[in-house]
Amino acid sequence: MRKIINLERFIKNKSLREWVEALIFAVIVALIFRTWLFAPYRVPTGSMIHTIEIGDHLFVNKFAYGLVVPFTDTKLFSSKVERGDIIVFPYPEDPDKNFIKRVIGIGGDTIELIGENVYINGKLEKEAFVFLDETIYTVAMDNKIEIPEGKIFVMGDNRRNSKDSRYWGFVEEKKVQGKGAIIYWNHNPHSSLISGYRLDRIGTILR
Repeated sequence: MRKIINLERFIKNKSLREWVEALIFAVIVALIFRTWLFAPYRVPTGSMIHTIEIGDHLFVNKFAYGLVVPFTDTKLFSSKVERGDIIVFPYPEDPDKNFIKRVIGIGGDTIELIGENVYINGKLEKEAFVFLDETIYTVAMDNKIEIPEGKIFVMGDNRRNSKDSRYWGFVEEKKVQGKGAIIYWNHNPHSSLISGYRLDRIGTILR
């Protein structure tokens, strides 16, 4: 059987060669896993409290909306983003940064913001994930927004402490990188290496 990775011409020592081949193979598998399957993300801010806590490390499902063709926005076997999904996407005002927010409205929807109430297609949003931090001053709005096809309106669950579509507009659906799946670790970035861990967060499914 012919090897996929063969370094025999360059490394004569068999033990060393096998070790290097195994390492290269592991790196390739890890890159495939991260690019097309599940990628790890760390959340340093509180805009999604209490669904996602500060210091949560989570896996994002990279194939939830289709398989991305490398170096393009093209997706194979694509599926639509749905209301309520927790998505990762490039921050529109700085694409080098990734944001994670919840989808509130999709193309064709009408979002109406009245005070702190959110109406989706005329229906008042009443969801358990919405968090209004009483320590933060209320940000009241009065705005009616029609969402174009191919665009998404996102908000953080921590409504009084989230920079989201209320301030910088829509997310392009084709730019969505994946869907939040599961929390695998938590460590508060403001704590030392020997403290600040929340083991109860491990295994939390994102909904």
